[in-house]
This record gives sequence, structure tokens and C-alpha cells, in this order.
Amino acid sequence: MDQTKSNLITLDFSMRWLFIPPVTAIFTITLTTLFSSGVAVPVDPAIWGLVGLMFVLLTVLYGIFIKQYFFAGLLPVQMIAQGILLCPLSLRMGAAALSWIGVTLAICGAVILVALYYHSRANLLTAEAPKSELTTLPLPFMITDANGYIISASDFLLQLLQKSESDVKGEKIDELLPFDKETANIGGREWRVLQSPMEDGTQYFQLEEAREISVTLQANTGSDDVFVDTATSLYQQSYAIKRVEEELYRIYRYKRWMSAALLCVNFPENENSSSFDSKKERDIFNDYCRFVNSNTRETDISCLVAPHDILIAMPETSLEGAQAIVSKLLDFPAHIQEKIKELECSMDVLERTVFFNASSGVLDFDRLMGKLDEAMKS
Repeated sequence: MDQTKSNLITLDFSMRWLFIPPVTAIFTITLTTLFSSGVAVPVDPAIWGLVGLMFVLLTVLYGIFIKQYFFAGLLPVQMIAQGILLCPLSLRMGAAALSWIGVTLAICGAVILVALYYHSRANLLTAEAPKSELTTLPLPFMITDANGYIISASDFLLQLLQKSESDVKGEKIDELLPFDKETANIGGREWRVLQSPMEDGTQYFQLEEAREISVTLQANTGSDDVFVDTATSLYQQSYAIKRVEEELYRIYRYKRWMSAALLCVNFPENENSSSFDSKKERDIFNDYCRFVNSNTRETDISCLVAPHDILIAMPETSLEGAQAIVSKLLDFPAHIQEKIKELECSMDVLERTVFFNASSGVLDFDRLMGKLDEAMKS
């Protein structure tokens, strides 16, 4: 966020303190004086004491709302405070007609404040529900209110920021995540900040790791920073699991859908075939993996889940669309057919494709694999 915007936010925040109830009461007293008829009605000192106490408490509540960024509650608190003050003040200064305005202000302000309270509580519970249910997912995300103040943050993002939830709750999100650059360096990695509005008026922010996919990367060293296996051109399993679970969360939260396919490659033994672990069979399998990678979309997520088992996750894809993609992968290209013929063996691919949506109960990678295993056995 640029400096100009920061100054505007600070100025706006400071101006709110100029309208706390005691300051606004100056205008209430002035207005009452203008409408005074000179016929004063005595007001019991106990009433003044009660009004004074309530006025002080409402002023404190006004200040708390400013501190907690609950700006929607400032107007109704102001209405209650000025209405309560106006009731005895109008009688004492001979402007009895204004007392009904005071009563109306106080009642309307109280009704609005109660409605706002229950509405904000409902929004908070809705926003925090996904986090409590999916706290184990490695998702770096935050949820803010409509004004950009943080309501909740995932454990994974808090770990990246090296902060606790109490440190970030109530803070402005652009003070933690930069929006003036294409990527942000957090936890030693480069991230893009993605934003999406939610149905209850809150905002969902998620970090997506910036990556450059290339089959010429170094061979896998076990580091999570290596995204692609050079031999197969498929994603490393650790990275693919994170990507898949991010998609699973999106499906759950936004009522979307996904299809997934499991391709089990087998080299049936015959009298002319070599052993299962032969270098040539491995070369053929790696060629097939590269063929799979080149014939899936950029948004699809493919990786090895077993020595000869390939998982393909296809977000926003119907079952029919996924089956059409898989059918193309069962038609081996000419160079693979030639290698199979040279090896004098055969290669079979057993496939199963499943479709699921937000109501399917698939919330993590293990449950996804369980669904595919069940499909394989059926």
C-alpha cells in the first residue's frame, strides 16, 4: 500500500475521535437552547445522575468501538447517547417537544445496535467455521470484514508470518500483505495474494506460491522447493498434495466441483518380457508420464502416488469432461508404442475417474485417494 493511502486511513481514523458523545453534546445543547420557551420543567437530581452515568458508559462504548474498528456501531451509540441526554435537557430548558425526539433517537439507536451486534456475530461465526473444520489443511489464508480488518487467519499463514492470531486480529490486512507488488516474500518464498469476496460480505485472501514450471529443473533432492520431477515431468507428490488440498478447500468453501482420475500402469509378464524393474520399462513409463503431462491442462494437478500409479486432479471439470481427457491418455503415442514393441512386452493402463462436489465429504488428500481406491475395487 502506498504512503498516500496510509495517510488517508490515519486521518480518517483520527477524525472519528472528534465526534465522541461529549463533543456532539455541544450541538445538542445548542439546539435545545434555540427551541427553549422559557417554561422549564424541574428534573429530579437522581434522573440527572442516571443520565450522566449512562452518558459516560456510552462514551466509553463509543471509544471501544473505534479501537475495535466496529465503525458500524458508532452511529447507533451516538443516537442513544444524544437521545438520553436530550430527554431531561429539553424539559429543564423549556423545550419539552424535543423530549419526544430524544426518546425516538434512544429507542431507534438501541434497536439498530442490537441488530448490528447479532449480524456481526453471525458473520464472525460463518467466517471462522471453515478454519475450525479445516484447521489441518496447509492453506495460507486470511478472512477480513468488508473494511479489510482481519477476522481470522489460518495456522499455516500465521506460521509463515511468525505471528499469533491475537497479533493480527483487528489489524488492516494491507499492513501485513503487500498489494503494490506482483509477489510478496514471506517465509523465504514468493507468494501471490489472491482475493475473493464471500456471500456474507467478508473477504477471503489466500497466498498462492509463485512458481515457474520447467522440466529442466535439477533432479529431486527432497526439498519442497522442487516442484517437478525431471524424469516424469509430473509434480512432486509433496507439492501436489498441497495444491490438491487447496482445491479441496475451495470446493468446500465456494460449492464448486472437481474430477479426479487414477491411472494404474502395468507391464504384464510374459515369456519374452524383462523384469518389472528393468531400465527399459522404467524409460517407457517415464515417457508415458511425460505424455500425460503434455496432454493435461495447466490447471490440472498430476503426480505419482505409487511407483506406477498416476493421479490427475481436474478442478472445475465434469465427469464426462474428465473421462474424455482420460480416454485420450489411453491412446499411446507412436513413439511409446514403438518402444513397447521393441521390448516385446505389453503395457496396460487401468483407470478410474470420480466426480465430487462440496457435499461429497472429500476434505483432504487421503479421502480423495480413498474414493479412487473404492472406485478401483468396484
